[in-house]
Amino acid sequence: MNKNLVMAIGALLILVAVGYYVFTRFRTPVLSPELPQPPAFEVTTTPTTSTEPTSTTTSSAQPSEVIIKITNKGFEPKEVEITKGTKVTWVNESSNPSWPASDVHPTHEVYPGSSIRKCGTPEQDKIFDACRGIAPRESWSFVFNEVGEWYYHDHLNPSFKGEIVVK
Repeated sequence: MNKNLVMAIGALLILVAVGYYVFTRFRTPVLSPELPQPPAFEVTTTPTTSTEPTSTTTSSAQPSEVIIKITNKGFEPKEVEITKGTKVTWVNESSNPSWPASDVHPTHEVYPGSSIRKCGTPEQDKIFDACRGIAPRESWSFVFNEVGEWYYHDHLNPSFKGEIVVK
């Protein structure tokens, strides 16, 4: 084989290897699909104090809001049981963006009326889909008005899964 041809092929292979390394090492992650970003939501809690004596009987009242933490290991708690009309807020305590959404990945159509195709439309506020990556220390909320067992996931890390049981 011609010595110049062998050297040219070797140089080409080296260039391809260096290009691949640079591309994979220094590329910026993409949060797809690119959608309009709604304003960030904040969770505020107001501590309550009472001078009333506490009762020894238990109340069957359900909380009107449930908090789910997003950690570097997934959702905590992974399963929540609530009543219809309860607001669930996901708080991102991880070091990466997170995108809570109804199963099944990537369509997000398990919860009635939800679909990733509705992100960026006037229906966006009515679907079980954050429609964007929630940055660390941000939160996103959804009110569950449909009775059933609703599985969800993190669209940016589909191995993170959870379940909301609405009674």
